[in-house]
Formats: sequence, structure tokens, C-alpha cells
Amino acid sequence: MKKICLSAILMMAMLMPVFSIGLDDLQIKKLTIDRFKYFPVTPDNINYIFLQSIDGDTVIIIGDFSGVEKKIIMVIDKNSDNTIDSVVEYFPNTKDLKFRSDSTSKFFTKDLVKLKKDIIEGAIYKGNYTDSMKSLNTLESILKDPDTHTLFADVYGFSVKYFDADEMKKNSALFRYGKASGGYYLEFRTEYYRKDHETKQKPVLSYSVFCRDSSDPVVKETVENLFKIRQPGVNSAKGTKYSD
Repeated sequence: MKKICLSAILMMAMLMPVFSIGLDDLQIKKLTIDRFKYFPVTPDNINYIFLQSIDGDTVIIIGDFSGVEKKIIMVIDKNSDNTIDSVVEYFPNTKDLKFRSDSTSKFFTKDLVKLKKDIIEGAIYKGNYTDSMKSLNTLESILKDPDTHTLFADVYGFSVKYFDADEMKKNSALFRYGKASGGYYLEFRTEYYRKDHETKQKPVLSYSVFCRDSSDPVVKETVENLFKIRQPGVNSAKGTKYSD
């Protein structure tokens, strides 16, 4: 019996992926074509859109489940120069992988600057059957509040917490932005949002934006505009910590 159990365990281990990927881990590590196939297919066909920019390359992931043919799309911008280098479509029902120059998804556009800004500003999450992701307007409203105590400054930028008006003990979203030696960073993470007064919903993907050591011009412009509102050591919020 022990030999049978051991054999079964070994067989299961062989059938499992080479590495186990949590969704957060998937979003915060640099995406490759092999890794992007692990993005989820949502049971209720809710769509998602995610922007990642790490080490000079930018990728946009689109989970488009609005049509008969479900697909996950990877838009690749090498060197973050606002040029589409390739589009990869993965069809989870058939496991097919197709390399293209564009996509028929209603979320796709060749105007890469607009697509990036729509994700960062949150416009793409309105009226498209997606999770309601906390985006740039939420962050800016916190930064412009002179009495806010949810900003935490460090040498390079800010960490910011957002609390729902009806739930002040648990943050609804987390933001980070700044510029370090490797480049710009910008992170938008939604913990939950309200579908209505009584119902809270956790998004399929926590991050809508994850940028680290980025040279992307849209990310740069966004961070520099945020610095005009609050910059570490210059106009940090009262009560936050800052050190040179």
C-alpha cells in the first residue's frame, strides 16, 4: 500500500506544472509567454486588463471572455517605446497559442499610449464587465487631501492606503509610486471594492498596474505628475516618515 501511495504522489508531482504560480506572484514577476498562459479563466466570464512594466519592457494582459471564443491576450512592448512588437493570443479551451500583429478583442487598440493610460486612469474598467479597480483618480484624491494620514513616504516615493468609507479597519486598495535608481515604479492594488452598499467583491487580479524599474514614458509621465502633487521630502503628508 505504501508503494502504491508513493507512486501516486510521484505521478501527481510529475503532472503538476514546473512551478506553482499564485496570481499575485504571476503579476509581480516579469512576464514571459510561458508564464502568461497561467492567467485565470474567470468562471463568470468577467474580463480583466493588467499593465506590467519591468526592466525596460512593458506588457499588457487582456483576459477577454466576453465572446464565444475565450482568450487571453499578451501585448508586448519591448524597450517600452510605445510600439507593439508582438501580440500573443492564448485560447484556454483549446490550448492554442497564436502569434499575431493585432487582436480582434474589443479591448485591444494599436494606440498603445491610449491603452496604457486607460488602464492607469481606470477608464477601461468602466462599462466593460470588469472588476472595479481602484485607479489614478482614487490615488490623486488621497494625495490632494491635506489632512490625509494614509501616506507613507520613503526616500524614493510614497506608499498610500485607501480605506472604504464604511470600512475603516481594512484598506480597500494600496498604491505605490516613485523613482529609484533602476527607474520608475507604480503599483495599483485593489483588495476589494463594493458592488453595492452591502456587497464587497474581491477582484480576479489584485493588481491593475505593476511597474518596477520602468522606463516606460507613460509610466514616467504618470509618476512625474504625481510628484507635482506630493514629492518625498518636499510636500510629504503630515505625520508620515521620511529620511534622507
